[in-house]
Amino acid sequence: MRLIRVQNLVAGLLALVVVGVLACEPATPVPSASPETPRTSAASPRLALWLAKKPELLARPDARYDLVMTAWFEPAEAQAIRSRHNSTLLAGLSHTWIWENPDWQSHLVTVANGGDAHGPLQITQGMVLMVDDNGDGALDRRCSLPGWEGLYAMDPRHPGWRQFILTYYETVARQPQHDGVIVDMVDAYPFCDGAWSGGVPTPIDAAAWVAAQDELLGLIRQRVPSDKWLVANAGRDFPAGSPFPRHLNGYVLENWLGSWGLGLEEGLTSAQRALETTQPPHIVVLAVDTDDSGTVDWARFRTGLAASLLMDNTYFAFDYGSRDHGGVMDWWFPQYYEAALGAPLGPYTSSEGVYRRDFEGGTVLVAALQPATLAFDAPHQDLATGETGTTFTVPPGDGRIFTRVAP
Repeated sequence: MRLIRVQNLVAGLLALVVVGVLACEPATPVPSASPETPRTSAASPRLALWLAKKPELLARPDARYDLVMTAWFEPAEAQAIRSRHNSTLLAGLSHTWIWENPDWQSHLVTVANGGDAHGPLQITQGMVLMVDDNGDGALDRRCSLPGWEGLYAMDPRHPGWRQFILTYYETVARQPQHDGVIVDMVDAYPFCDGAWSGGVPTPIDAAAWVAAQDELLGLIRQRVPSDKWLVANAGRDFPAGSPFPRHLNGYVLENWLGSWGLGLEEGLTSAQRALETTQPPHIVVLAVDTDDSGTVDWARFRTGLAASLLMDNTYFAFDYGSRDHGGVMDWWFPQYYEAALGAPLGPYTSSEGVYRRDFEGGTVLVAALQPATLAFDAPHQDLATGETGTTFTVPPGDGRIFTRVAP
């Protein structure tokens, strides 16, 4: 499945104050993270928080992220987050999918109307993609994701929906506390073939689904200031030749290394394609999770973290998965995240499933298929075990960060 499951978005939305603050600019300008010059070099891990639970983040002053994505940041929240780190903050929801949750929809409508939940821009049933089950020409039910009733698709061709969602994203993007927008559930594979809406009586197919999303993303891009980012959650990946990346500054690869994500080799190829096909600064987020198991697969965690250091402009995110995105209380591991590797000495190398990149202050290695042994001239420390030495063996399916020990 390439669409993110969004039942946990409400955790962040319930904490929002969707009142008059949305209707006006903050009285005091909020410092920007200057997304044109983010920390994209590989001096140390670049951390992302996907669908952030803001109360947890704000309550944990030692948790510092380079990229934070959620539905909305109030000016004071943005200032508090940036007071501890030069974070890039992206806000937004989805451009084609609606969650049937009153709080979620209230946020969407309130922002679209500049702070007025009863404003002229409203979500109507005529905007929804619906299915004619019995062939009588009447629309019988809304198009939902299999197994995810309550999450249903909007018709990206519908002029009323376009006006609504474009105004929403324009409102989000013009807030000075936001460094850009995040568009969730951008998908190249339709779940609604043959469905149509009351406003567009032509059934949609795979080509129309992609073309309409492409046009809508282009219109969103026009409404986002040129110095702000437009990032999408691509789910697993966009296929080669997809038109979507041309509108984007980067995208999230959700469940990377997971059950509906990508294996390491395919995942690195996908990440490289993201870096090459998007617009500057060409960022990609390797979003690794526990596959909703609630149990941390430490080898997967270390593999994802190390893999994110193989390339520049690549961020690492980690959480439970779609059942519980965005938490920080259990996912702050300073022994990894604060590794001072220094500048990279060159691009990564690979041979027989072993990926390695050397830095001024250490080495990153991923052993995908077989054990890999490293021998250093000077003592290094394996951050996973705390062991110090000059020779280490990394087991297959694992990744490690080694830092040089000061003499």
